[in-house]
Amino acid sequence: MTTTSSEKLCTYRGNCHCGRYVYEAELPEIKSLYDCNCSICTKKGYLGVFVGAADGAFRVIKGSDEDLSSYTFGPKNWLHKFCSTCGTPVLGEFPDGPPDKKRVLNVHSIQDFNTWDLERIPYKPPLSLHLSLSSVNHELMKTTSRFDGASLGDPYVPHKYKGPLPPEVEGKKIYTGTCHCGKLGLAVSTKPLDETYEGNVIECNCSICERNAYIWLYPEKGSVILSGNEADITRYKFGRCLTSKTFCKTCGTFMTNENEPELDQLPDTEENRTIKMWLANSHPINLRALDGVDFSRLKKPARIQTAKSVPPLYENP
Repeated sequence: MTTTSSEKLCTYRGNCHCGRYVYEAELPEIKSLYDCNCSICTKKGYLGVFVGAADGAFRVIKGSDEDLSSYTFGPKNWLHKFCSTCGTPVLGEFPDGPPDKKRVLNVHSIQDFNTWDLERIPYKPPLSLHLSLSSVNHELMKTTSRFDGASLGDPYVPHKYKGPLPPEVEGKKIYTGTCHCGKLGLAVSTKPLDETYEGNVIECNCSICERNAYIWLYPEKGSVILSGNEADITRYKFGRCLTSKTFCKTCGTFMTNENEPELDQLPDTEENRTIKMWLANSHPINLRALDGVDFSRLKKPARIQTAKSVPPLYENP
C-alpha cells in the first residue's frame, strides 16, 4: 500500500491479545489486501499492510520491542515479531527494504477490524519478475505488496515430524506437521482431509481467534499428539482459563487448544456441563500447523461469530 498526499489517513489502533503491546498507525483506509502463500504466511495466517516512513505513521502506545519475540529464517531479510506472552503476530520488519516498506502490520491485530469482509486477492508475478530474492525484495516491493512469496528464493522444505504417532484407525489417515522452525510437532488421526471430510472446519472472530488467525479442526480426544520439548512450548490462558492456546516460543506458530485444570473446577450447572462435555470429547488443533494438506480440497471454513459474546467480554486496551 503506497500513500499519496491526496489520500485521507485513518488512525488504526492494534494490540496483541494480552495487551502488553499496543500501537497506532496512520494509514489510508484498508479496503483490500493481497494474500501471500509463502511458508510463514500460510503457517501463521498473516494479512499485511505496509506502514509509511513519515514521522508518526507508527506509534507504540504501550510496551516496547522487548515484549515481542523476533523470528527470522532463510536469508534473514525479515524479522517476524510476535508477543512472547500470547503469541499474537503483530508486525514484520524489513531492515534493508525501501523507506516505505520497512514495516508491515498484521491486520489481524487491529482492534475491531473485520478481516472477513476484506477483499483478498491472490497474486502470482509473471516469470520475468522471478529475480534473485534480494532483488525481488527491493525492486518488486517498491511498487506492490502483492507477490507469490512461495516462489521467492529456495523453496521451503517442511521439517520432518519426529514425535510419536497416534494409533492407526480404519477409515482414518494420520497427518503430521511442525511449527515453522521445526521445534514442535503435531500428529493427528482423522478422516481424510479432502473433499470427503465432513467434520467441522471453523474460523472464529472472537478476540483471540481473529488476532491469531486459527483454522480449527476438532479431532476426537486421544487422536492428537503435540510433541517437542516442554521448554519450547508457550501455553497462553485468559478469561476463565479453561483452556490454553499452545504456540512455539521460537517461531510463534500456533498448534493446539489444551484443557486446563480450571475446567474441572467449574460449578455444576447445565451450561458448564455442556462446555465440559464438548471439551472432553475433542482436542482442537490449528489446521495451519499440518503439512501436506491442500486447503483448497477442504470445504470452506464455517465462520462463527457468537464466541466473541461469551463472558467475560474482551476489552481492547
